[in-house]
Amino acid sequence: MEPKSPSKLKSQNLGFSQFPRTIKIGILLLVFLIVGLVGGFLISGNTLVHYFFKRDSYYTVVLDCGSTGTRVNVYRWMVKGSGSDGNLPVLLLSYPEYFDRNHGCQYHCMQTEPGLDKFVGNASGVAVSLEPLIHLAEQWVPLDMHELTPIFVFATAGMRRLSYQDSRQVLEDVEDVVKKHRFLYRQNWIRVLSGKEEAYYGWIALNYKMGIFGKASRSPTLGLLDLGGSSLQVVTEVDELRQDEHIVISKVGKFQHRILSYSLPAFGLNEAFDRTVAMLSHSHALTENTVGKFEIRHPCLSSGLLQNYTCHSCFGQTPASSENITAEMEENEPNSMLLFGGSNWEECKILARAASVNSSSQELSWNQDHSNCLGFFSHAGNKMLNLTAGSHPVRHYHALSGFYAVQKKLNLSSRANLTKMWEIGKHLCSKSEVDESSISAQDCFRVPYMASLIEDALCLRNVEIRFGPGDLSWTLGAALVEGEYLWLSPAKSQNIIFSLKRKELISSPLLLFILLLCLVFIVYRSQIKLPMLGRKNSPAKASLPSNLSSKRQPE
Repeated sequence: MEPKSPSKLKSQNLGFSQFPRTIKIGILLLVFLIVGLVGGFLISGNTLVHYFFKRDSYYTVVLDCGSTGTRVNVYRWMVKGSGSDGNLPVLLLSYPEYFDRNHGCQYHCMQTEPGLDKFVGNASGVAVSLEPLIHLAEQWVPLDMHELTPIFVFATAGMRRLSYQDSRQVLEDVEDVVKKHRFLYRQNWIRVLSGKEEAYYGWIALNYKMGIFGKASRSPTLGLLDLGGSSLQVVTEVDELRQDEHIVISKVGKFQHRILSYSLPAFGLNEAFDRTVAMLSHSHALTENTVGKFEIRHPCLSSGLLQNYTCHSCFGQTPASSENITAEMEENEPNSMLLFGGSNWEECKILARAASVNSSSQELSWNQDHSNCLGFFSHAGNKMLNLTAGSHPVRHYHALSGFYAVQKKLNLSSRANLTKMWEIGKHLCSKSEVDESSISAQDCFRVPYMASLIEDALCLRNVEIRFGPGDLSWTLGAALVEGEYLWLSPAKSQNIIFSLKRKELISSPLLLFILLLCLVFIVYRSQIKLPMLGRKNSPAKASLPSNLSSKRQPE
């Protein structure tokens, strides 16, 4: 037999000796990774096994970042069936609903002020606004559920007014705060809602809360009027099929719905009052030909009232009737002025009506024909809304948020009609002084403004309007829709939580430390050959093939 060459033998020996060592190192690394992943779940205090085998209830946290302040809501749900058969989860508890009742609070109780839009470039201000609210949520959600509970941070009208760069900066500051806590979050769970989204979530919350979605057969849904500080949300179901950017197709529960969803900026209570001051200031500037700090008599403020007021929109958007106002005036904005009360009911209701239809002029005759409602003026950029034409049969409309807050404060009936609202407004404006314990200085304006919104702008004079429920917020609808993965599909829920926890583990210090140890071990083993204990080191000798190194013994 031909002897093997030294080169072939050397090659075979090296391959055989190196291959098992690589496998061992790979297996060792894999073991370390598995131990790290399992250890991460165990150390976190929760396991997915615990969640999916005891999946009887879950929580969602929603932060509502509005124009006037930031609020927190926590919801506890019970899963009912698989969700694929149209069964919605059951709302077991909501916070701070019960907390508020014990403390005599009625509306927006757990709030930090001002809104996040005031904290552009102020990360510490964002943290001061959010931290107390997240700490409350941590108290309401059981400790062993923190890492499985999603947190949604949604901003509304105030943040929508910012530029993209400014809003992005604020949202990044928000994310820095949220990631310090143990709740689940995604980057797209921290965002600015469009007006249509906010209105849609409110409609979902209302019809879910009132039990409309839980019925076995299709029944008329409820319309929504949600009045905030900056904007007004109007939502109703429609039958007609049309191309409209405001249409939302939704399937919540067993049936599909075609929703007409409007969010109308500048129609909130604060913005509307600011608009009346702007109209008065323009009129004053044109008649008095003065600049600087004005003294304005407001017919919707009680006589004797005197207050400083900063009007941010008085000269920011010059109406057509004010073209002669000088550039010197415009440079003074925001304009500080002195408002004094000059209560006059007839003037106030004309001013409130002009604000409700977004007119820039007070020259709206109150005695004009009321057979047709005015609708929103076309220059506002909104089409005239006719919510009764082509709409799905609507039981009635619910007036929430600002509507409810004023109704509750003035002790109006939950089904107060428009005639009653006008009477209340007249009574408030006829008061000689403001009773701070019961009403605010602007309630004389707010009541006729709300009545005119319903009657003249929205054309709902013949539709039943109900105030409340007071504890209802669009955040309930957001929690239901955005947290759908938690109740609709267990498999989807499992995948999302695995994905979020995997990202968390990859960035965890524990796993990084284990990976570093593995890397050091591999480098160490590949560079240094450790001596075996109990053996003497022998000097290295050149090895020769056996057929050359061994001598044949004589026979």
